[in-house]
Amino acid sequence: MAAFDNLMKILKVSLNYQYYSEEELSTELNNISIEDSEWGEFADLAVRNSVAGIIYDVLQKYFEVPEYAMKRIRSFAYLVCQSNYRIIILNKQLTELFEKAGITFCIMKGMAAASDFPVPDLRKAGDIDILLTNPADLERAISEIEKLGYRKEEEQHSLHHVSLIDSSRCEIEVHTMLAEPFDNGKINGYIDRLVHECGEHIVKKEVMGTEIPVLEDAYHAYELLLHMLQHFLRAGFGIKLLCDWVVLWNRGLNRQERDRYMTLVNESGIKGFSDVITRTCIKYLGLKRDNVLWMKPFESGKARDQLEEETALFMDELMDAEEFGKAKDRMVALRGSGLFAYIREFHHQMHLNFPRAGRCFLLWPVLWIVTLVRFLRNNRKVRSVSSKELLANAGKRGKLVKKMKLFN
Repeated sequence: MAAFDNLMKILKVSLNYQYYSEEELSTELNNISIEDSEWGEFADLAVRNSVAGIIYDVLQKYFEVPEYAMKRIRSFAYLVCQSNYRIIILNKQLTELFEKAGITFCIMKGMAAASDFPVPDLRKAGDIDILLTNPADLERAISEIEKLGYRKEEEQHSLHHVSLIDSSRCEIEVHTMLAEPFDNGKINGYIDRLVHECGEHIVKKEVMGTEIPVLEDAYHAYELLLHMLQHFLRAGFGIKLLCDWVVLWNRGLNRQERDRYMTLVNESGIKGFSDVITRTCIKYLGLKRDNVLWMKPFESGKARDQLEEETALFMDELMDAEEFGKAKDRMVALRGSGLFAYIREFHHQMHLNFPRAGRCFLLWPVLWIVTLVRFLRNNRKVRSVSSKELLANAGKRGKLVKKMKLFN
């Protein structure tokens, strides 16, 4: 717990030191105390959460870190930097190929968020995420990417993107949707319609010395939120994605972009999730309260103590999840509680596993059985945990989901 608290404090400084006065910086640094014996656990935690690169610059400047711990953090930071420069070169090549072919697209997620960081090179981007604003361009886009030595992976594990890899296992994800389908037809229809609209809100932005096409701020914030929500409703996500949220809103958005963002979250029924993310970032990572008060994240009619409890529960969830829910005892978060919530999620997972066959309700009994067998087998062979434990964890997380009033 102490290691996690200190990691959050150092992340807060790392994300915001450019805004601090000398006195404010001194106060923040004096609030951090790490014993020599604690640095090993701290370094492990930073690496597991993929934020060691983000804190590297601040650790070098302001802390006396034992060499054994600094070596681990430095190695991670160097690998991130090396990977990011390869990715940004690929982004440039893809931009040139797609523009020549007349394919409208943008870069999403990690690389699009990197430019807001004090040191963009050190924000880890694991792969390249491309959004096609005209899904009919998918085959042409794949053909263009294959010119760079990439090939489609034999097994595709997602409904909303196609994965391509090269010989070094560097991955490009070509998205035709903003997110994997949720268990709610209304939001699925909403984000489907939004893809074409995104094509009208693409701008060029300089990232690590290279101009790439990205979504305008409101749509960029919305796709970051959808990304977090999608992972949260599955196995969860760690604190790295919260860092994107902090640097985006601390940069400040104009009135038009703020109004547009509020329209997007309200119309899709995910403002409750946006509020929890925002409150958590204010409390733990230095998101400037005045920059987001227009979102009204504190005016939900709840008592202050209830909001504090909800934020603390969400932070506990992030601590358990690590990066993208890698802990073995995690699965989806139920949207609600009780038997019906389990049945609804099980039915939704059947549709995700069998998107075509699931359209025929006559096949549902067979598909339910196959889905159940897969679930039990994966628990035993992959996760090595009991199904009872997983289901209990899902139910616990479902209580937090219920507080957010998702899709209302």
